[in-house]
Amino acid sequence: MELFLAVMVTSLWCTIRLCMSITSPASSSTYGIGLNTNGAITFSVFHINNSFISTMIQPANIPADSSTVIGDDSMRKNKYFMGISLGTPPVFNLVTIDTGSTLSWVQCKNCQIKCYDQAAKAGQIFNPYNSSTYSKVGCSTEACNGMHMDLAVEYGCVEEDDTCIYSLRYGSGEYSVGYLGKDRLTLASNRSIDNFIFGCGEDNLYNGVNAGIIGFGTKSYSFFNQVCQQTDYTAFSYCFPRDHENEGSVTIGPYARDINLMWTKLIYYNHKPAYAIQQLDMMVNGIRLEIDPYIYISKMTIVDSGTADTYILSPVFDALDKAMTKEMQAKGYTRGWDERRICFISNSGSANWNDFPTVEMKLIRSTLKLPVENAFYESSNNVICSTFLPDDAGVRGVQMLGNRAVRSFKLVFDIQAMNFGFKARAC
Repeated sequence: MELFLAVMVTSLWCTIRLCMSITSPASSSTYGIGLNTNGAITFSVFHINNSFISTMIQPANIPADSSTVIGDDSMRKNKYFMGISLGTPPVFNLVTIDTGSTLSWVQCKNCQIKCYDQAAKAGQIFNPYNSSTYSKVGCSTEACNGMHMDLAVEYGCVEEDDTCIYSLRYGSGEYSVGYLGKDRLTLASNRSIDNFIFGCGEDNLYNGVNAGIIGFGTKSYSFFNQVCQQTDYTAFSYCFPRDHENEGSVTIGPYARDINLMWTKLIYYNHKPAYAIQQLDMMVNGIRLEIDPYIYISKMTIVDSGTADTYILSPVFDALDKAMTKEMQAKGYTRGWDERRICFISNSGSANWNDFPTVEMKLIRSTLKLPVENAFYESSNNVICSTFLPDDAGVRGVQMLGNRAVRSFKLVFDIQAMNFGFKARAC
């Protein structure tokens, strides 16, 4: 998800009361999670159109030992999902995987202010009153105070029943406000995490129809850091598949030491709960962009699995546009009319992917070389666009490496060693 901005709690929440009705117990179906030979917790990853998914997408058919992450443009365009199970009995939910945010949340019954239509295949809307293991997080707890400090929330509490309030606002303008709670997170039939901290969303402006967001950010209450306590190494990795029939993975804990992985330094982004890398230069077909190299080092680049496009500083974008347009016009392509999106139309009526230039991003100690299918995508029939956008098309001054540019890449976030690894065409 896009990097969250200023976070606010409205005074209205100080008077809201939960008035959820008791309903029949939710389905106990879950996506289980496996352990690999390294002792890491591993999730299988599939695109929504994978033939295997069609037989298991409904919660009632989910196998107990096959955790799944799904890319589903019908539910949330260009996002990737994983299945989790909360509560006792466990309630299955499909949630967005987001390395750009920290606090996890799901939409809860009964939503009090602003709600969205949650798709049936995303699972039942979580009802905390139906869970025998759910509890609210108190206002004076370390979890509540730490979350408020991290998210710059000055005050957020329902004093009548001592319930902590969270409030998240994302760079896209979306937000979620609700109660901070704890419940059992079921990982597999014989593995679970008690007192998993998450947000129970009661006021949600959200453009998707999945159940919510799972944060992999840097803070102790992120999904990653809570699950990682079950392993003996602080790291996670993932590969989001591009092709509908390819399988990928998300792994928390120790990872396979692949000699083909390229490495750069992993950085915490300006005291925010996000991971970043430092770009030093950029090339098109091996030729450096015509730009002052000091511009690159003025900002770091957030690695954000919840954002589709890659955002770069406007001077870099303009130089990239100039270089790409020069290459493509020489091969008989016309530059599209949108100044903030680099698109090309073939004058011959059909685009040849071999015509498109290579793009390289030089980093500390390595170079991220993007295959043509990562640097470009087909926007519409015979219209091919770059995955890069200027920063002012997103959050001004914030650079982000989105998931389009690194689909099918294996990405490793080695928090323990503060290294970021990548390998193209891994899934």
